[in-house]
Amino acid sequence: SLTKQEMWGGIVCGFFLFLGYAFQNFGLMNTTATKSAFITSISVLIVPILLVILNIQKVQLRIWIAVLMAIAGLYLLILPGGGINLGDIITFGCALSFALHIIAQDNFIKKEIRLLPFFNVQMAFVTVVSLFHALMFEPDPIIWSERLFCAIIITGFLATFMAFLIMIWAQKILNPSETAIIFATEPVAAALFAMVFAGEVLGLLGWIGGGLVCLAVMYGESGEK
Repeated sequence: SLTKQEMWGGIVCGFFLFLGYAFQNFGLMNTTATKSAFITSISVLIVPILLVILNIQKVQLRIWIAVLMAIAGLYLLILPGGGINLGDIITFGCALSFALHIIAQDNFIKKEIRLLPFFNVQMAFVTVVSLFHALMFEPDPIIWSERLFCAIIITGFLATFMAFLIMIWAQKILNPSETAIIFATEPVAAALFAMVFAGEVLGLLGWIGGGLVCLAVMYGESGEK
């Protein structure tokens, strides 16, 4: 049976995770995918700032340097252009929500809860609430196709189920700031997959930015545990 901490922790973390997905999707209706990717990645900076503001954890100088390196690298990799619009502001809510999710999850994991039940509550909460909102905002019937099925497998099983299961296990070892820095490699991986599977070309600045993000991760993880 579920403990109180597993149930409550799963609901709280699931709520922040749902908000992150919701803000990201609604933001994409009014901004570009490139700007959305960069704004979302700002969570790498929000995490240590919140840790200090909320007096949860002291952040070492090494982490601050790694965070700034990652932000600079992400900017070079993605190069978002244009002014700020409503979609950008909404997407910032996504970055804030993901940062809160990382911090909240770290807090509950440190309370010796069982990881799998905690994870299952999160996924169940996000699934049910997302389905409810999908029925509200997407009244058109679903047209099933092989392409849609593949997309569900990739985004639902690999990018959500497996990714967050591994993340929960890893957060037993890493602190929130280190977790956020590693998450900064997501756009780097996306760029590499786009090159291999979509034929996109990564320019010199993109390579420099991706390399800077990887260096930031290695530097951020180089301290004593």
